Order: sequence, then structure tokens, then C-alpha cells
Amino acid sequence: MPAEGQEERWLVSYSVVDMTTKQLVFEQDYETGRTISNAPMFAGAEYNITVTLDIGLSAPYANLSLWVNLNHADSIDRYWEIHTVNLNLTDDYNPNVPTFKFWQVKGRYVISTFGRVPNDLTKVDLGNVVLHFPINHVTLQLRGPDNSLLDEVKLTIIDSEIDSYNFFLGEREADLLEYEEVGVDPAFTDVFENYISLAKSQAERGFIQTAKTILEPLEIEIPPIQTGPTLADQYFLPAVGGLGLLVVLLGVLFFKARGRIAFTSMVIEDQIRELEGLTMRAARTDKNLGERLQEINKRLKDMEGI
Repeated sequence: MPAEGQEERWLVSYSVVDMTTKQLVFEQDYETGRTISNAPMFAGAEYNITVTLDIGLSAPYANLSLWVNLNHADSIDRYWEIHTVNLNLTDDYNPNVPTFKFWQVKGRYVISTFGRVPNDLTKVDLGNVVLHFPINHVTLQLRGPDNSLLDEVKLTIIDSEIDSYNFFLGEREADLLEYEEVGVDPAFTDVFENYISLAKSQAERGFIQTAKTILEPLEIEIPPIQTGPTLADQYFLPAVGGLGLLVVLLGVLFFKARGRIAFTSMVIEDQIRELEGLTMRAARTDKNLGERLQEINKRLKDMEGI
């Protein structure tokens, strides 16, 4: 991003290449507006970032500096490689330190930097649980003679746990879209969508493993297709169907996530309270329906140990 109040950029384009696979990961050209995104960037991986620096005005007595905010790469012996030979470097230039200075001379220059993203950048260790967050990492900065920020490159960094969560989230959101298109029972899709929302909420708080635990068992091969409901079904059975699915899913979640996070218990208790009120209303209208709701309520309580 350019410095505050500045319209034009100094770093007009950059590309990111994985130093292990040699794959182009990301490319941004601000002049053409082109963006190419082929893969996420991972904590612990090594990257080659090549930038194009455009200096529009010479200032003979001013020097600028480039800073890289990465660890030293293991696969190469330097931080920097200057591709444009007429870049006017200062006498103390050392390609093996994370910053260097050069004189502000009008021109366009291509520069590469190499580095390893810190392994723990995306993690917060709380002792009993490790949180995972995507990080918009300030990777490269251009600074002026007074150390003021002129421009910078920010890159989104994730880890393998976040990548796995993103995969499952994409799968389940695609499933939901398909269910809505083919006319799956709305009671089912509502519960399905609620679980996706719950997973997103957990992921936003850093509980990536919990979010994955929610999403993984949601793969349903034959979801219930909506048919014409009776009046009693219209008012009560969608809740029964949804809560029946809730019991099954929460049972899976309880045993997979037990000992990791306590949110499952809270979800079950909320459903028990909601279901008790629904059961009382249903029993006045339909005794059999009331008994079915009571049975689901009992299964929820057994799961929770109430």
C-alpha cells in the first residue's frame, strides 16, 4: 500500500514464487490491474518475491531503503538480488542482511528478495489449545530518508490446518448450494447452514480444529428431498427432522471434539431448552408428535449426561 495521502505507488508490481516447487504463487500488477492467485502462502515456506520499483523523481541527496520481514532462507545464501544493474546502491550494500539503501534516482528497477515465513506466524499457543489465524503479513517495505513509509507489500499467510479447514468449508458450501438447487427439505438445509455458520464462527476465533470437526461429518450422501407436508408436519416436523439431524451430528462432534473445546456442551444445552418449549406446545396439538419430540429431548439429555 502507498503511504497515507499518496495516490501513486512506488512498488508497481510484484510476484511470489515458491522456492521449493518453483510455482508462481501470486502476482499483482497495479498498473494493469491484473491479479493472479494460484496457491496460498504458508507459514514455514520459502519464497522469492520480485518487485518492480518505480522512482518518478530524482533526489540526489536522498536515499531510500527496502526492508524484508522474513527469516533467512535455507536454500539460498542471501536476502537480495538486484536485477537492474543501474540501481544506485550505497557503499554499505550487503545482500545478506534484511535491509539495504540506495540513492533516489529516477528510473524503474527490478529487485528480488528471498526468505522463509516464520513457522509460528499463524499460531497462538494457549497451552491446552493452539489457535490458528490467517495473517496479513507486512512482507516488504520501502522507506524514505526519514524512515517514513512510502509503500509496502502485504501477503496473506496461512498454515496447513487453515488450508484444510478452507477445503472442507468450500466443500460444504458447495453441498449447501446443491441442496438448495435440487429442493432438499428446508429443515435440513437450515440445520446444515447453521452448522456451516458455527464452523465459521469457531474459525474466526482461531479454533480451526474445532471448525474442521464440525464440517467433516456433514457430508450427507442422500439428503431428504422435500415433499408435501401435512399441516402438523408443516409446523412441527421440520423442527423434528432438523433436531434429529442435530442429535446425530452433535453425537459425532461430541466424541471427536471431547477434551478439546467445551462449545459442544453449550450447543446441546441450548437445544435442550429450545426443544422443551417446543415439546410442550406440540403435545397440546398432537400426542404422537409430542412423544417424538420428547424422545429427541431425552437423547440430547443422555448425550449431555443431564
